[in-house]
Amino acid sequence: MGMGGNLKNFNVVKIDSKGRMIIPFQLRDYLRLKEGTQVIITNNENKELKIIPLLDSTVYIEVIFVDEPASLMKIIDIISKNKIDILMSTSKTIERGKLAEWNAIADAASSNVAKLEADFASLKMIKKFKIDTKI
Repeated sequence: MGMGGNLKNFNVVKIDSKGRMIIPFQLRDYLRLKEGTQVIITNNENKELKIIPLLDSTVYIEVIFVDEPASLMKIIDIISKNKIDILMSTSKTIERGKLAEWNAIADAASSNVAKLEADFASLKMIKKFKIDTKI
């Protein structure tokens, strides 16, 4: 068997001169990847890559909130109750003790985005939020 074939539970592919690689059909089919599908590619400390497809149910969430203890926990609690699956997120302090920001890319396939928006709007500690279904 050549090195480019399927070896049990993994595939060996080559990177071309422009840094591109071809994802084998079985993996594209399994991940529901088609031409034009956006993906998140992340790495870890073991020099491994993870590919996360951004499907039609993917949303971008941006929340500006009061920077006080447990604020982020309250936001994550709302995300959890609305069955949002966080794919990747970041948070940062804008002004210590006053404002912070949380951003996420998430899968909202099992959720009602309008309910999530209503839940965010009901929290006084959230100053501004945006949920974008077009990434």
